[in-house]
Amino acid sequence: MKLKKIPDWVTFPDEDWDLKNLDKLGINPSIFNTWISTLNVKGANFGGEDHCDNKFGTVITRGGYIIHEWGDRNYRFHTASVGKALCWVLIGCAIEDGLIDPDDLIYKTWTGEGELSHSHKYLDQGYHKNLSWRHIIGYKYGDLHFGGFPMEMGIRWKEKRTGLEDDKSIYGIPNWSTWTGDPSYDLYAHIEPGTEGVYSSAGFWRLGQALTSLWNRDLKDVVDERLFSKIGIKSNNWDWYTGEYVKSQKYFYPNIPDSYTYLDPPYTINSIPVRSGPGWIVISASDLARFGHLLATNGNWKGIQLIDPQWLRGHGGGNGSGVSGESDFYTSISVVTTRGIDYKYGSSRKSFLPHEVFSDKYYKGNQL
Repeated sequence: MKLKKIPDWVTFPDEDWDLKNLDKLGINPSIFNTWISTLNVKGANFGGEDHCDNKFGTVITRGGYIIHEWGDRNYRFHTASVGKALCWVLIGCAIEDGLIDPDDLIYKTWTGEGELSHSHKYLDQGYHKNLSWRHIIGYKYGDLHFGGFPMEMGIRWKEKRTGLEDDKSIYGIPNWSTWTGDPSYDLYAHIEPGTEGVYSSAGFWRLGQALTSLWNRDLKDVVDERLFSKIGIKSNNWDWYTGEYVKSQKYFYPNIPDSYTYLDPPYTINSIPVRSGPGWIVISASDLARFGHLLATNGNWKGIQLIDPQWLRGHGGGNGSGVSGESDFYTSISVVTTRGIDYKYGSSRKSFLPHEVFSDKYYKGNQL
């Protein structure tokens, strides 16, 4: 993949972000502010979470400068599925290190035998025998995963629902799955990998376990070392909940008790805690924006290529969180528990901002 040169006007934040006048960043202030005035941005309330009183944050950047923010950009909270983006990073780094090929079968790294609760879950049994890293991460499939894991939310599975009913195209559990009503027992590949696509946080839990075995390290430490420390996100400024912690919180989402009952053991592998592959990184919009800016620069930070951009992508979280970045206008948006912004985070490399806010001469990243 040939990467275009980053324009000289693009900068990178050091200890904190700098602000710059909109017109000096090729943005028409009048058009931009008119667009801002059409939005009603406030704290989200998914599943009964309380994000009133400024307990939310959103940051928009262009070229490494903050151009607008809502709420408290330093407010930290878990960001639901946004953490799936870190699984992409971990797979990309493992490929770079020669630990795996994306088409390798996962059972050659970790079978789960003697650790997973039932033998039908072992990754060298049943359909799992053909399960690759590419299948379970959903590479080249947008937000869909092709590992054969049909489940999204444990309590909804028990009710014969996906947990994704807000998307009007998704009703009930897939007709190719075998349902017992027990979310933990049913967490396995129900169909040949690569044949059916579904959004599956449950599949990402199995991925988190396999990645922990692959790296034989705390996955948070790997992300800190390989990426976050290099873009200025300090280790004590963010966290990544373990699957065991999320499972143990009956009211993790206050109005959806027992949300993630599919989170099955093992919770540690070789005495290493298993971070939650489905998501739940705890971070502020200000720090998440650094990752968004890295997306916009295709993995380059201050002239150093930190990761192959094919393993960099944003993601959205159901509790009103998300991150995305693009390299036409070098913009990014990073959102923590916020509603009032209609955007599908991570799935698009297009600018979040309406194109008319940019002056023609600054189109597609030309010099300022």
